[in-house]
Amino acid sequence: MEIAKAYEPKSAETHYERWEKNGYFAPEINRDPNAPKFSIVIPPPNVTGSLHMGHALQHTIMDVLTRWKRMQGYRTLWLPGTDHAGISVQRKVVEQLRNEEGKTPLDIGREEFVRRAWAWKEKYGNTITEQMRREGVSVDWSRERFTMDPDISKAVRNVFCELYEEGWIYRGLRIVNWCPKDKTVLSDLEVKEEAKKDGKLVYLQYPVITTDRKITVATTRPETMFGDTAVAVNPKDDRYKDLIGKIIALPLTDRKIPIIADEYVDAEFGTGAVKITPAHDPNDYLVGERHNLPRLLVMNEDGTMNAAAGADFEGIDRFEARKKVVERFEELGLLEKIEDYEVSLPICERCKTVIEPILSEQWFVKMEEMRDIALDLMQTEGVPHFSPQIPHEKVYTNWLENLKDWTVSRQLWWGHQIPAWYDGEGNVYVARNEAEAKEKAGGKELRQDQDVLDTWFSAGLWAFSTLGWTGEVDEQPSDDSSELKTKTSTDLEVFLPTDVLVTGRDIIFLWVSRMIMLTKKFTGKKAFEDVVVTGTVLGKDGKPMSKSRNNGVDPLEMFDKFGVDATRIYLASIATGADIKWNDVGVETYRNFANKIWNATRFCLMNSDGARVGNIEPQINTDEHRSLADKWILSRLNATSISVNKALAKYEFHTAVSLLYHFFWDDFCDWYIELKKDEINAGDIAASSFILSILEQALRLLHPFMPYLTEELWQKLPGVSNDLHNAAYRNPVAIAPGSDTDATIMLADFPKGDEAMIDERAELEMGTVIDLIRRVRNIRTEMNIRPSDKVAVHVAAKAAMQTIFVTNEAQILKLARADKLVVSEALEVPKASAKAVITNAEIAVPLEGLIDFDKERERLANQINKLDVELQRLNGQLSNAEFVNKAPAEKVEALRARRSEIEQQKGTLRSNLDALQ
Repeated sequence: MEIAKAYEPKSAETHYERWEKNGYFAPEINRDPNAPKFSIVIPPPNVTGSLHMGHALQHTIMDVLTRWKRMQGYRTLWLPGTDHAGISVQRKVVEQLRNEEGKTPLDIGREEFVRRAWAWKEKYGNTITEQMRREGVSVDWSRERFTMDPDISKAVRNVFCELYEEGWIYRGLRIVNWCPKDKTVLSDLEVKEEAKKDGKLVYLQYPVITTDRKITVATTRPETMFGDTAVAVNPKDDRYKDLIGKIIALPLTDRKIPIIADEYVDAEFGTGAVKITPAHDPNDYLVGERHNLPRLLVMNEDGTMNAAAGADFEGIDRFEARKKVVERFEELGLLEKIEDYEVSLPICERCKTVIEPILSEQWFVKMEEMRDIALDLMQTEGVPHFSPQIPHEKVYTNWLENLKDWTVSRQLWWGHQIPAWYDGEGNVYVARNEAEAKEKAGGKELRQDQDVLDTWFSAGLWAFSTLGWTGEVDEQPSDDSSELKTKTSTDLEVFLPTDVLVTGRDIIFLWVSRMIMLTKKFTGKKAFEDVVVTGTVLGKDGKPMSKSRNNGVDPLEMFDKFGVDATRIYLASIATGADIKWNDVGVETYRNFANKIWNATRFCLMNSDGARVGNIEPQINTDEHRSLADKWILSRLNATSISVNKALAKYEFHTAVSLLYHFFWDDFCDWYIELKKDEINAGDIAASSFILSILEQALRLLHPFMPYLTEELWQKLPGVSNDLHNAAYRNPVAIAPGSDTDATIMLADFPKGDEAMIDERAELEMGTVIDLIRRVRNIRTEMNIRPSDKVAVHVAAKAAMQTIFVTNEAQILKLARADKLVVSEALEVPKASAKAVITNAEIAVPLEGLIDFDKERERLANQINKLDVELQRLNGQLSNAEFVNKAPAEKVEALRARRSEIEQQKGTLRSNLDALQ
């Protein structure tokens, strides 16, 4: 059968539409009611986003697992969906309003703003799902969900109300993280510590009334002094014992504040006296509670100073106010000094604005009971099991043990509006809808809370709300579809708990922990058993990809340049759990691998008239009529299959890729095809059928990693797509339901491997023959022997080994380009012979008549001299302590590796030169 000379990835990538149309991604494609299930829910990407390399890595891993399990006969559900991304979408719509109409959200009102947010989502929100289709992800699009779907919204309201009724949700006045740009509260997990920066520690003097003394406080945030309601000292600090209880005249204000004693104060820090600002610092807030201090808020939502800071400062940005406070204190002679001080600034993870801790009334979830749910699962069942286990399990447990209450309210309009209503007196009524709230309020006029819930609140329900759970006993699907009602209710029973979650370490606490807690709390089931934690794909410069660094790598560009399959298998090859620096050369390597697979298949199909893919039975391995090469490749195929399955079961994707790469490129292409080439070219039908059968299984092994290429080639194999009724060697569901003509590799059995088909003797014997041929080839290269020249190969070995070489003489002569093989117990060769050693044998190739000895000695000597010069230069660099300490570690390591390589090369060249003396 003829196929195109060159592989064109885009041509193969058209299979996706057929897969989706035929329903291959749905668990119902497997019609066996007793088949085991496998399920994954996708970490829902934001509707504002587009595909980035982190998505591509995680989606590849999830698709590999899903396709592997589907081929193993599981009813597989990989459920897709997107997140409403509260802050991000709100920001997009605000920008659109400002740029197109010059308006603010307040100008159009909440109802119109939410309508426009939905319109924005409908127009732009599907960008990433279309890009995901390009990736080849085998998600069940018929079950696609959105975190603000009506049924999920119903689930969110029911969870909130139940937690409130049980006392697990409360409204309180607490210090929160405030983003002045987005004008909303953030949870601790949404705040990132920016790299340490040079800051200033400012020493301010506060006059003590009725004395001539001043007490000095050190602060990095002078602008908050307007909110000071006390100065605290340690009760054991002798310096200030006589000042405890005295009153301070707070500069720049007309207020007076006390000096108090509290053990919270570190007498060794700064001056040992600390300004207490309960409305602007979480630790000061606690001190204020202990001493019943007032809480004075001195900033607006946008980070400017408010009226409480006085007329001279009202309306000024907090950082400008900081400078002005320092100037005023200096004018008053109350600025003691300013020191350089390294500070870590908390910033909003989205907009990078410096966070302001402020006192605010918000909704919180008590985390004590939630924490105990997660800790109990970890301690009793080891769930979730993290891969890699260390350090994530320890970090997860430590975090749970020190968990704080979760701030769940956000000052936004786009999202799940908090189901709480207030009457005119400020009484709160938490209810599932306004009618229920009014009933609780006795018919009073009510207004609903304007805040929405943290996006992670609805995301925390993702594992079970997406499977049909709404929190109502009599569930009615939102579209009145009985089919949907049946599907979702069954999904909850069948697919929860899910099997594995693939995610990044940055959202283990934001998302993983909360899904664990909420799923167990509301369904009594585990959200998932395993968590695969991926590393970060770094830019080519080794730093995190970002727009500001301009070091991002667009996966879509990689797809266009190298093909989807090459990009996918490269991503799987680096999926070790560690961070990895992106390297185009790595993708290019796998693009070449894809070409190799194509070309190997093309060769196998040449002169294959009459050949067919067939069932490879175990007894073939012991069939005496089979050649050593056949027994060996069959053994290698089964050993590889077993090892790949084990690697995938342990989430060792890089190991699985390495096994498949070396089996296909080294064992199958470089050796087996070369060994069988003459038979294939001669039109040997039996040989062609056998090699096609090995190829077909290899394509199945590769399919989860390279779905498009393997489908394209599998369809071309005789006896596969053209003979649907001869399905003895593959899963009967490889035939699409209701289809008379369509089959797919994605529903064929995944090769399990059979221990009985592993032939250790064949592997040992073939390995010895391969080592011999490889060493002779190396000698030819090292000694500069022309490709057209035939050589004589002398081998010294014991009797048993001699038999192996004699039996395979024809193959050795052909692949080593030799015209003579001499096998004996001891080498008897001219002195001018190149020699080598392999396991249990010695090899020699006489050189007389093959090379010009004088020229070859000169060439080898020159090569050695060049290497000596380079070696001296490297030794000079590596012996320079200053260079080694200051140069990048990877550069030093590369130089050391090069030095080791040169020393090895010199040893080989020296041995070759000695043979010519």
